[in-house]
Amino acid sequence: MSYLRLLKIHERLNEEFLFHQEALLDRDLITARQRLEVFEKDLRSHMQYEEEILLPIYCQAGPVPGGDPQLFTGEHEKMLAFLSRIKTMMLGIDSGTKDRNRQVIRIFDEEARLKGLMEHHDLREANILYPTLDRLESV
Repeated sequence: MSYLRLLKIHERLNEEFLFHQEALLDRDLITARQRLEVFEKDLRSHMQYEEEILLPIYCQAGPVPGGDPQLFTGEHEKMLAFLSRIKTMMLGIDSGTKDRNRQVIRIFDEEARLKGLMEHHDLREANILYPTLDRLESV
């Protein structure tokens, strides 16, 4: 069985994030916060699995062009930093102000940057990490 099957987890994470964004779009701030918490919990769990289980195996392959293990962990740290900022921004939404729509737009802008990083990260894993793990498994 291929490690590429783990891309299904990425699809599920992306779907969880969209649930958060749909709630935010509907101005259902309670649900948006709850969905963001679920996404973060599952993302952290996936990152932990990659860092504690997969990356040590991956390191056995030796140097891989474009796939230094620190790139993966560095991107994990950046994603978590984005999430921290987004959560802070979510707490700052004041439902009683006329600026609320602009606050939500700023959150969506920050989330677009996070999604871009996640997409880049997913591609790096799909093109480098998981195929290398498959190659190691077949040796």
